[in-house]
Amino acid sequence: MLETQRRGFTLLEAIIVMTVMAIVAALGGPKLSAALHRRTSSSAADQFVVTHSLARATALRYGRVAQLHIDAGTRRFWVDVDTSANGIGQRATIANVRDVSGSGLVMTSTRTVLCFDSRGMAATSGSCEPGDVKVVFSDGATADTVSTTLLGKVLR
Repeated sequence: MLETQRRGFTLLEAIIVMTVMAIVAALGGPKLSAALHRRTSSSAADQFVVTHSLARATALRYGRVAQLHIDAGTRRFWVDVDTSANGIGQRATIANVRDVSGSGLVMTSTRTVLCFDSRGMAATSGSCEPGDVKVVFSDGATADTVSTTLLGKVLR
């Protein structure tokens, strides 16, 4: 008597597995999408906090006023400082310009230029604005806010 070994799946088994996978995807898809949107605004806020810290550290390192530029219209922010040996005004961008425009976020800010003196404290000389800023990153459904105090401390 010959025994035949069956390999593979029957059509019914494949249809059942596909149905279960479709139900799981239908239930989990919206939750996954919402979580990804929340992470996008949160990631942009995290980048701003890191750039804010970089501005303070740069002022300490160079012993000169470092500026944190916030361009809400183009959704970019960056740090620059006078890097010349004798302080003649040769400004250079430190690290990279952070650009969050590709993620579909809306960015609003109450300030455009924050400055930190050689002690890392918020400064208001020249074109510098007070250190208290409120920056909001929003994708329409969720928003993440970063606020700072007059002395430049970050609040989240």
